[in-house]
Amino acid sequence: MSTESSTVAAAKISTRAVVASFGIFVSALFWLVVATYPSFFFFNPLAEKDALRSAVLTLSTIGWVLIAVGPAALFTFYALGNPRALRFLPIVALLWPAALLINHVSLFFQKGEWFTGYLIDYPIFIATDILLPILLMAVWAELRPAFTAHPQHSKK
Repeated sequence: MSTESSTVAAAKISTRAVVASFGIFVSALFWLVVATYPSFFFFNPLAEKDALRSAVLTLSTIGWVLIAVGPAALFTFYALGNPRALRFLPIVALLWPAALLINHVSLFFQKGEWFTGYLIDYPIFIATDILLPILLMAVWAELRPAFTAHPQHSKK
């Protein structure tokens, strides 16, 4: 192996380690927020009598669990040499904010008011509900060439 190719290989390994570390940090940050405000996250969505509300809260629960564990898992898979795992990053990044949006819109239609004041009362949720998904999508866009097929490998 030439010195140049070993330098490139070392840079790839280093970059993958940074990406894995970033994923672990993102998941840890989300779990710290969950631990700080457990009543916002831990509840039984099926205890709701309204079926629509129960479904929206179930979707929300799935969304926050995915964004809490997904970045660490997907970025670690990427670091271990499986870049195709990053194909799932948009689902991990966007299900939570999409579920929140559906939740807020449905609450507006049901109760006639917006329940978004928590973003002002607890600004850390701006990070988890808005900034974190945007950041994950930016990383996904940057890493996308690593897991998309090259034109010479695609079927015609």
